[in-house]
Amino acid sequence: MKSIDWVKLILINLGAGLLVISPFLPGPPNDIVNLFYNAGLILGTLGLILVPFGLTWTIRELKQKRNGGKHQIDVKAIILLTLPITVFITSIYVSELLRDFSRGFAINRTEELIQSIEKFKEKKGTYPESLAELTPEFIADIPSPFIMGIKNYYYTKLGNTYTISFEQNVILNFNFEVVTFDPTDNHKAEGEIKDIYDTGINHWKYYLFD
Repeated sequence: MKSIDWVKLILINLGAGLLVISPFLPGPPNDIVNLFYNAGLILGTLGLILVPFGLTWTIRELKQKRNGGKHQIDVKAIILLTLPITVFITSIYVSELLRDFSRGFAINRTEELIQSIEKFKEKKGTYPESLAELTPEFIADIPSPFIMGIKNYYYTKLGNTYTISFEQNVILNFNFEVVTFDPTDNHKAEGEIKDIYDTGINHWKYYLFD
């Protein structure tokens, strides 16, 4: 293959991988990234059917190259082999690792928000009904998670306490991760799955909603 073909091969696989994992990367929230991720979950699994064809084609190309030194390996053969594998690995395995990163990133961005809620409580004697009550006296702006696949922080006042939560897509928007801050540590899981997982950060836990 020519150098330009290697560049194309790398860029195609890298671009596809980045699109698939984009919901878990820093950036302004948007709905499109979850479409890429969901497509990666589906196409990555179905695309494995193409791997044997890509492997057979690539082997045939390599044999022709060995038998005739001037033969140029068809880059499409290697793309057919590598692209489904790249999409599958990024959608299943890399995304799981990055979900841990995005969870921690979004949690860390709530530090000032939580402080402002507590300052509100100290001054007013009660927690705010909504985050809008915090601005501009207690915080200039309500922070965003700044993870492309996480839309917002959700605040709920519960009597003399409150929760802050956000969600991450896990499987096709039918199964998603709910991450919750509860200063009383009275975390509860909704849905069929009742397991609650520790985030490693005080008062923050998460569960998988199914």
